[in-house]
Amino acid sequence: MTGRWLYRTLVALAAAWLAFVVAQLVLSGQWWLWLVPDIVPPLVFTAVPVVLAAGAAAVPRSRRPVALLCLAALLLGYSLSGWNAGALWTSPEPAPAGALRVFSWNTEYWDSDGGPFYPFLQARQADVYLLQEYLNDGDIPTPVHDLDRLQAAFPGYHIAIAGELVTVSRLPILRAYPLPADVPITDTGWVAEFVRDKVLRTDLDLGGGRALSVYNLHLPVQVSPGLSVFGGAFWRTVRDQHAQREPQWRALASDVDANRNPILVAGDFNTSPAMGDLRKVPARLHDAGALLPSLYPASWRDRDGLPRWWRLDWAYTTADVRVHSYEFGRTDGQSDHSFQLLRLSVP
Repeated sequence: MTGRWLYRTLVALAAAWLAFVVAQLVLSGQWWLWLVPDIVPPLVFTAVPVVLAAGAAAVPRSRRPVALLCLAALLLGYSLSGWNAGALWTSPEPAPAGALRVFSWNTEYWDSDGGPFYPFLQARQADVYLLQEYLNDGDIPTPVHDLDRLQAAFPGYHIAIAGELVTVSRLPILRAYPLPADVPITDTGWVAEFVRDKVLRTDLDLGGGRALSVYNLHLPVQVSPGLSVFGGAFWRTVRDQHAQREPQWRALASDVDANRNPILVAGDFNTSPAMGDLRKVPARLHDAGALLPSLYPASWRDRDGLPRWWRLDWAYTTADVRVHSYEFGRTDGQSDHSFQLLRLSVP
């Protein structure tokens, strides 16, 4: 009786997991409600079928059906899992003289933790800084007025600011503007700017009549962890955040499709490898992630008891931009996000 119960339980669990993987592939990025299942760590899409298959090995009768179900789930779910097999064989080209160092980082409310914030930024010795969350911590977003310190820390650099986004560039900025996103806004003043401006485009002068378009991006987070899932406010927030995210994806796709310059898009996407929203990245863009040295690159958390299991920070380029190195780096507790550091050139 116990053996039959175990057999039925294992088969049911394996079938349920396969159904969840299929639903993730079909519904993620399509239905606002699926933003909640989207928060699962991508690692589970390989871990769960392996654990279930290992458990079935102890129950002979269940081995074959569970193995088949788990194999199907593993094959379908691998693309969602965040594993970076390219790290095993991708060999970056050596960076030529003059290659750009680009640093992208969600600062987690700017200089709010009292750490060595500006020395930390200066130590990266980047040519271009793409910084997010240029605002104060609090229930209501409020702007930071730190331009004087920023200019003093980076003399000779050029600065563009839109809402919570700051781009600091050693190269001259030919033009800068936030992408026009059709976001529903009920606020006014700077809060409206904060809600609306989530992608800042800057065209950087490479000389010789060439320009590199750099998109500094921070998409809204999809859930509010401070709200109970049993309350209506949680689900209203999920729906509202979906309504904030979708116009940003459309604005990015529209601008990238019309832009003939070499392009880099980098920042905090608040989007994991498991989320169907990544299918909304414009087709011209290519993930630089194969150059990450880690087999399982992750850029977010290990605070509040949460392990670093999510990659939420991304860098994409067009084919005419060569990426010579790409890494995530820890920030000595100054942020819950790793920073991204790239070396790239435009032939």
